[in-house]
Amino acid sequence: METTEMQQVTAPTPPKVPAFANAIMRWVLRSPFSRICDRAVVLVTVTGRRTGRRFTFPVQYVEDGDTLWIMSGAGPEKTWWRNLVGGAPIEVLLRRQQLHGTAELATYADDPTTVEEGVSRYQDRFPKFAEKLGIDDPEVFAAHVRNSVIVRIHLDR
Repeated sequence: METTEMQQVTAPTPPKVPAFANAIMRWVLRSPFSRICDRAVVLVTVTGRRTGRRFTFPVQYVEDGDTLWIMSGAGPEKTWWRNLVGGAPIEVLLRRQQLHGTAELATYADDPTTVEEGVSRYQDRFPKFAEKLGIDDPEVFAAHVRNSVIVRIHLDR
């Protein structure tokens, strides 16, 4: 009797961004030159739950009214989003405007529907990124959903 094994498709991990690139992006987003990239990248500031330290870094986002969707495509490997477990206040620099909001976290284990919606939004908003990751393939898309973390920021406007 033959047995066949189903191979589990793994999602490609987005490339790690060097620290100096984040520093340059922080400078650009705070400068008059921010229009170069501020329709796709926002600065978020989170506060460490244990340390109380503030961390500011650039992330890609999808905007839907007063909600920003942020995807951590290498979810388990990243740590910044862990400061948002259970909901947390967050600061955002969106098109050079400092805003406050509340962040909600969705992982595949606790809210697969929201994670799938978030990855779909990224796929629609950034088709070249989606193509590069291969998430136009349904199996790779499903693997990416399982490995992603979605942060939804509800802005106080």
